[in-house]
Amino acid sequence: MSSQNAVTGLVYSDNIALSWKPVDYEPEQTHLAMVNASNESFLRAVSAVGDGLNTKDDSDAPPGIQQDIARLDLKLNLVLDLVSALVYHELDIPPVSAVQVSAEQVSWQGEGPPAGARIFLELYIQRGLPKPLCCYGEVVTTPEEQAAGRNTVRFVGLTGAARVWLEKLIFRHHRREVAFRRAHVGD
Repeated sequence: MSSQNAVTGLVYSDNIALSWKPVDYEPEQTHLAMVNASNESFLRAVSAVGDGLNTKDDSDAPPGIQQDIARLDLKLNLVLDLVSALVYHELDIPPVSAVQVSAEQVSWQGEGPPAGARIFLELYIQRGLPKPLCCYGEVVTTPEEQAAGRNTVRFVGLTGAARVWLEKLIFRHHRREVAFRRAHVGD
C-alpha cells in the first residue's frame, strides 16, 4: 500500500464478502444519519453475537444456572448457524476477498472502481450473518495500487456511534488475532 493510503491504527483483516456499486450523487446528511443508525444497530448485534457467553465468574449465580445459560447459549448459536446457512443459500452473497477494514477506510484485492469514484459498499463483516455493513466511500486508490489490483476506499459519512462500534469490532478482532498468535507460537 502506498504511504498516501497507509492505514493507521488497528486493522481488521479477513476474507469476507464485499460488493460495491458506483453512485452519481452525494448522499444527503439525513440519509447518512439513517445509514449510520442502521450500521450502529447492526454492529451492536454483531458485538452481542461475537461476545457470546460472558465467561466471567458470577458469584451471585448458582453453578446450575450458569450451566443452563451456557447450554442455552450453545443451542442458540447452533440455531443461528443453521438459519444463516439456509439464508446464505437463498441470497446472492458476493464472493469472498481478502479485505482490510479500519475505522477510516477499507482495502481489498481484486476488481475495483476507478480512482475518485463515489461508491456504496456492502461489507459482510460477520461470518454467519447474511447482513452487510453498508456505507458510502470515496475511492482513493493510487495508480500504482490499481495496477497491482489493490483498491482503497475512504469512508464517507461514517460517524458517531456507528464508527465507535466499528472501532470496537476491529479491536475485538485484533485482540483475538493476538491471542491466537500467542497460543500458536510454540506450534
